[in-house]
Amino acid sequence: MDKTKDPKFPLEVLKITDNPDGTADINLDVSDEFQAWFKEKQGLKRWSKKRFEQWVIKSLKLYKENSNEDDQS
Repeated sequence: MDKTKDPKFPLEVLKITDNPDGTADINLDVSDEFQAWFKEKQGLKRWSKKRFEQWVIKSLKLYKENSNEDDQS
């Protein structure tokens, strides 16, 4: 199994909007290089906003879980 790390790309947060239900909408700007990497990594021929949104949500949840584990150490 290949355990090489994925490259790191900057994601620019353009706007965060808090919603009345406690959730938030995040507007991100990503580079063309990130889009190319993401499409390749996800096996996509063209950009998928839905797939990107799912990936961001999963990544943020993972980050939060890892942050909580670090706080308990």
